[in-house]
Amino acid sequence: MIICHPLKLIFIKTKKVGGTSFEIALSSFCDEASIITPITPGDERTRAELGYPGPQNHRRQVWPDGTESEADFYHHIPAAEAKTVIPKEIWDSYTKVTIWRDPYDAIISRYYWEKADAAGMPFGQFVRRFPGLLRENCEIAPLEGPAAPDVFLRYEHLEEDIKALGINGLWDRFSSLRAKGNIRPRTGTDPETLYSQHPGTAAIVADRCAAEIRKFGYTCPGAPAAVPKQELAGTRDFMFTLSAGRTGTAWLAEFLQSNLQINSVHEPLGVEDFGTAMPEIGHMRTFNTLGMNPRMQEFWRTKLGALAAPYAESNHTLGKCGLIEALAESSICDRTTVIILRRDLAKQCASYAGRGDFSNLTLIWQWYLDVSYENVIVDPAAYLKLGQIGWAIWYALEMEARYAYYLLKYRQKINFVEARLEEAVKPHGAAELLADLGHSGRIVLPEKKNATQDPSGVTEELTAEIRALLDRLNFDPVAAAASYIEAGRSLDMRSPHRAAA
Repeated sequence: MIICHPLKLIFIKTKKVGGTSFEIALSSFCDEASIITPITPGDERTRAELGYPGPQNHRRQVWPDGTESEADFYHHIPAAEAKTVIPKEIWDSYTKVTIWRDPYDAIISRYYWEKADAAGMPFGQFVRRFPGLLRENCEIAPLEGPAAPDVFLRYEHLEEDIKALGINGLWDRFSSLRAKGNIRPRTGTDPETLYSQHPGTAAIVADRCAAEIRKFGYTCPGAPAAVPKQELAGTRDFMFTLSAGRTGTAWLAEFLQSNLQINSVHEPLGVEDFGTAMPEIGHMRTFNTLGMNPRMQEFWRTKLGALAAPYAESNHTLGKCGLIEALAESSICDRTTVIILRRDLAKQCASYAGRGDFSNLTLIWQWYLDVSYENVIVDPAAYLKLGQIGWAIWYALEMEARYAYYLLKYRQKINFVEARLEEAVKPHGAAELLADLGHSGRIVLPEKKNATQDPSGVTEELTAEIRALLDRLNFDPVAAAASYIEAGRSLDMRSPHRAAA
């Protein structure tokens, strides 16, 4: 990190972006009071040979107004942390600069920097095992908010962007350096090659780095240049929900009807609805055993063909028997929004257990998922030792993995909106959800629906117990879904294997 007083510039240093070379070049403009954090000994030798200032004032500072501090500035310090110790007038008046790099390419650079290739770890496995590395730069330099930098220099356009800063000589000094170069092999390590060799890996990057990909217009290796999704141009007058149940779907149905003034259905439960408008047990079991076979295709042709816009349905069973696959191939795909509705997982599982939802096999077959299904993403074996609680936890995690699976596979074709119940029932969260659905205006918040009543306090204790279990599991749904996809498996077809994760 550098705080250069003569230039009134703060450099927030992200990782694997050419930041060290930029830092060396920028230090040449610093005065004795500027703050420069240490870099590696080899790079410090380069800086010294050029006659540029080295590490200084990173533990004790005298600011331009004469005030003093003893803040500890360090390599890759997050902007949010630096902001708390930099005087407000300096933070507000100086230009905050960072460097950003296409995440599809940056993680390749990190793979070779960590010498994972020399250790025999395939690139795809590296990304699945360490997905947190994809978020590191966003934690150092957030894309938005009070700690966000003012200028994002694009790694792919550094000459253009550095020259645009208007600092005479900076580009020339930077371009003559190549700190930390020659680590990544020159051939066979380009994104198109590596991602084609490791199917499913690009999908992990796409999910973890969605915000920066949108912001800077990065594209998946081998894909055409990003263009607005076709459905953005049309009217989205069909809405469905992808959810696990006990997540507020009944509330959501009323919320959509009250605010959007549309026909909004929770679950079609009329006697003649089962098998036509509502999946019956046979449909749930068929899809999760045989996939999108002719029987399921006929159900969805009947179901979707009978709907009249505008229409919303928050029925959580649909997403477990082919809703997304059916929408992707339907004539209403470009008119549809799918709301992924989540709830605090510990509370969700406690609600299942408190109601005994997994004690009756008929209930499981109609409303949830059976651990005996062959084609699941998460292996249930380890969870079944915990009885009903274990089954509830497995089901919740399986659904989280399915959300990730559908986002990875269908994000470019179907318009997904993600919401969390705990936020959606509050005015600010409700406004955000409605804005994502293209609505503005007065907000109506319905009362809670189907809330579990438990005056004994057992649910609170059970929730705490389940939360502790979930914390120990440290489950990563995106990695589980990506591994499943990379293994060549799909929810819409019968799989010869039991589970991938």
